[in-house]
Amino acid sequence: MKIKKEIYPILLLTFVNALGFSVVLPILPFVIKQYNETPLMYGFLVSAYAFFQFIGAPILGSLSDKYGRRPILILSQAGTMVSWIIFGISYFIPDIPVVGISLPILVIIFGRVIDGITGGNVSVANAYIADKTEAKERTKIYGLSGAIFGLAFVVGPVLGGYASSFSIGYLGTAIVAFCISLVTLLLIIFKVPESHDEQDKELEIKLTKELNIFAKIKSLNDMDLTHLFARRVFFTLSFSAYTSLLTLYVQNRYDLDVKQVGLIFLVIGSFLVINQGLFSRRFADKFGEQKTYIIGQILLFSGLVLLYFADSLLIFFACSYLTNLGISLSIPTFKSIITSAVEKRKQGLINGIDESIFSISSAFAPTIAGLIYTFVGIGITPIIAIYLLLQFPLTWWQVRKVSKN
Repeated sequence: MKIKKEIYPILLLTFVNALGFSVVLPILPFVIKQYNETPLMYGFLVSAYAFFQFIGAPILGSLSDKYGRRPILILSQAGTMVSWIIFGISYFIPDIPVVGISLPILVIIFGRVIDGITGGNVSVANAYIADKTEAKERTKIYGLSGAIFGLAFVVGPVLGGYASSFSIGYLGTAIVAFCISLVTLLLIIFKVPESHDEQDKELEIKLTKELNIFAKIKSLNDMDLTHLFARRVFFTLSFSAYTSLLTLYVQNRYDLDVKQVGLIFLVIGSFLVINQGLFSRRFADKFGEQKTYIIGQILLFSGLVLLYFADSLLIFFACSYLTNLGISLSIPTFKSIITSAVEKRKQGLINGIDESIFSISSAFAPTIAGLIYTFVGIGITPIIAIYLLLQFPLTWWQVRKVSKN
């Protein structure tokens, strides 16, 4: 498969968006400690990005339907670059309490909010890919995008930790992230042509309307898409709960130190790169997208249940690979299914809805899962699996309908 040259900067944008989240994960605990804040603040900083991405994704997606993909990509990437400037500025601000919170922490929160809102441009990036590719190619491209996303979660924590290991501390991480964002912005400006030639200048965009996901799904007037997004909710909540608890899970169950946990994530991230880059498209070619998505959900469910019995790291890696393969088959095929279901002028809308569902899940699922984990410990993975299982009646209904057509 030959990839069009204008797709490469979009794939880099995917990498930068994922990096913006993963690069701060290893340094935030030390930043919180530096300013004498509580672990609750750590959770808030992690969730702030996802929550404001939920706000930004549908708005940016609809704006791209109205004004074109390119100007919104440029504007939003510039915002991401500014967010890292704000993050870096916090390093020079004196540690003065404001309403009980350290002033540098408040500045960092503001930077994470800006990064979250502009990080919603992933919906525009996916719409761009849909504009530039045929429906039959999208699973492969979204699979490659997913592999790059996984690569960012391998590189991000290592890069963030290394950049902050010098005398300037977390300022080093901010500088590295700023430079990567600047390069991406320049590539978008000079290498990404407009892809959306059916702009809807009459499209009315209102904040309350954009944030009402259910109303936007209903406006599609497509029962198949409504059922697809209903299934998506079960998946995203399970996915967010699992990924947010994984660090705590492996650290407590296998008594690992920080370096060992880093190696665990290096292996898991490598699984994601391989599975999304290679196997997702092969499964889709052989079984079709609908069946591949269902296979992915079954593998994810099985892996989550089996993790409960993983009393050694060897068994953990086997179960983790199964879980990872399920995730890798699910994400790109779903993207391909929904983008192929609507016309070109609605690509921003459909991707905005999907990213909103993902973002709101990432904002709230970790808190709920953390609360459950406090009471049940390693028993959390079967609970996550059971919740995922609730979508299967809808999946069965969808398979029957597809088989009849």
